[in-house]
Amino acid sequence: MLPLTAIHFCAALLALAGFWAVRFELKGNAVPLWRFFVPALVILLCSLLLLGGLSSRGRGLLIVALILGVLSGCVRGVWLLMRADHASKLVRLSRVRDGVWIAFAAVVFAMIDVGVTFRAAAGAAPSPVFAAAVALCAGYLSGRAIVIVSRSGSAQHRDMRSKR
Repeated sequence: MLPLTAIHFCAALLALAGFWAVRFELKGNAVPLWRFFVPALVILLCSLLLLGGLSSRGRGLLIVALILGVLSGCVRGVWLLMRADHASKLVRLSRVRDGVWIAFAAVVFAMIDVGVTFRAAAGAAPSPVFAAAVALCAGYLSGRAIVIVSRSGSAQHRDMRSKR
């Protein structure tokens, strides 16, 4: 059996951290712009850890998945309804759950990759499919975050600072 390395466990933990970081979307809170990049970057790191040991063909599949994810995330970001507080640089999205579902999918794919690696026969090449699926999720969240930040300057203004 191929030994399960610490890298696979770290990748699974990073996917869980990305899922935890996107939880603000469930509440519909106003958040700083940088918070949209945190889940995307953490899940991207997860996909890069899963990339280790893949052949050049597997790396190519991962890059294609990342590009497709960025493009689909950009398209989704264009359709999101949002309000922004330009003074305090806060953004509130309409009630959306796509980021949470995509982050959950990244956790599932990372866990499947860990399981496949654990069950693989000794000397078998790791499958790039699940690492590419995590990269697709990371690309989606990244593209969506880029469009949200770029659109926030022209979004409808609303004062979102808490009154004390």
